Amino acid sequence: MDFSLSEEQELLASSTRSLAADLFGESVARQVLDGDRARADKGWSHLQEAGLTSLLVADEHGGGGGSLLEACLVTTELYSALAPVPYLTSAVAVPLLAAGSGQDATAVLTAVADGATYGLFVGADLSWPPVGPDEVCLGWAPGRDGLLVGSDALELGPAEAAPGVDPLHPLGRRTAVGDSSWPAADLAAGSRRAVAGVRVAAAAALTGCLAGAARLAWDYIATREQYGKPIASFQAVRHMAADLLVDLETCRSVSLGAAWQVENEPIEDAERVAAVAKSWCGEAAVRSIETSIQLLGGIGVTWESTAHLYLRTAHQVAASFGDTRSLLRRVGADFIAARGGHSDGSS
Repeated sequence: MDFSLSEEQELLASSTRSLAADLFGESVARQVLDGDRARADKGWSHLQEAGLTSLLVADEHGGGGGSLLEACLVTTELYSALAPVPYLTSAVAVPLLAAGSGQDATAVLTAVADGATYGLFVGADLSWPPVGPDEVCLGWAPGRDGLLVGSDALELGPAEAAPGVDPLHPLGRRTAVGDSSWPAADLAAGSRRAVAGVRVAAAAALTGCLAGAARLAWDYIATREQYGKPIASFQAVRHMAADLLVDLETCRSVSLGAAWQVENEPIEDAERVAAVAKSWCGEAAVRSIETSIQLLGGIGVTWESTAHLYLRTAHQVAASFGDTRSLLRRVGADFIAARGGHSDGSS
């Protein structure tokens, strides 16, 4: 099957890349770290004007009616540009989960189309659906509500600041504790597909983190000289740089291919592909960003380098919606159970 992008999709990726470079980047990220969100918020307004923040909202709710694949293209470019905006939660996860819940989510979807931003409540270990009373809000900001998708209703609730590893995408902690969690097995088919879509979008975000860090490393080794030669001419360095490219292109292919499959394949296949894509991209992104830091040399391990921002974001996204180990354990258990093994994955 041909997963090559159409001309319109190529144009969307290119225009988003150009827009993200103009609106975000290291200077905006540094301002956010210093507590100044003025340029970041202005950037979000430009994304809204371009129709990117409501891409996944259906036409009847005032959105763009776009595909998951298109949203993944945008997500990759924004994370590559260190955009400190809640795109993964507010523009991707919330529209998918609200629409897939089978409930009356018109108010939430219309608000997203009008530019409202939301966080998303997940479990204390960043898994989704949340199990237990302690929910954490991804994409938190002061005054921003988080969406909790329960088995009976959609619920919006406040959160307070909570510790996290990624300063560009803060976490919150739910302030009103309720009994609104439920086992994943109870999810309706629409919500199951939505969760698969969110995992693929997270894979696209990880691809973006890797792309940004790899670009830092490639630019550095092309100009840094040792013994009178660019270090890019040394075989060991070239091998490491080539490994970055292999991981990046694999992540890109895996995430975009999975995005198409999640929307077009049976639900069981969609869930399996999404879990594999998220687990692969999570491991590859963290590994390769660490390689990028190694290629950057001494400057790569300092606060002055941008590389640590990519790494911290990658660690948080890799842990969200199911980490590599839990997702692969689930895929393996399903594989064994389908061939006559026990439901816990044992033979």
